[in-house]
Amino acid sequence: MRKFFGGLITVSLLFFLNAANASAYSYAIAEDPMAVIFKAAVNAAKEGKWDQVSKKASEGIAMQKGHLFEANHLQPSFQDMIGKKDVSGTAEVFANLVYISIVEKLHRNQKEKLKDIKNSKDRMVLARKTYLDILDGNVKKENPARSVAILNEFQKAFDKIGNPGLFGIGKKDPDPAGYEQAVKKIEEFLLKAFPGFKA
Repeated sequence: MRKFFGGLITVSLLFFLNAANASAYSYAIAEDPMAVIFKAAVNAAKEGKWDQVSKKASEGIAMQKGHLFEANHLQPSFQDMIGKKDVSGTAEVFANLVYISIVEKLHRNQKEKLKDIKNSKDRMVLARKTYLDILDGNVKKENPARSVAILNEFQKAFDKIGNPGLFGIGKKDPDPAGYEQAVKKIEEFLLKAFPGFKA
């Protein structure tokens, strides 16, 4: 996929609908800093401000330093696309950064074995929102069924995190194995949609 415009940034504020979860938590839906970098970089590229684009690329790569998934391997692709002033190609590499940010959140939950339900759900909600904001427009355009499948797996992963309940009502223990399976499916579907992505 090389065309990252015309429906790419599809902003959706759909929430995971679960009455017990909703009553147990109040999620503040923030915006992923990597999504902010993506939008700023794409706008700068469209305006021909390539120095700004280069700065955003460095900023995005630095943001992942020391995390589960670093992004140094994207530097050559950034240099190539920015050097060519290829707007669509540059957007694709920035979208790869967004993918890395999403995968980081999903795998951070796995690493922590879903021990902190609230933090795990917060990460999952933000990962899903970031997917919807940046990647889903392209997925839906190319393959609507795949878009639905990805969102279903996000929901499954969210449900597998568990629920402490409200005053003990609706308590559900985490299911790390089920969560891991859903995350694998999310990654599988995303890599089918964006075969050039690397984490």
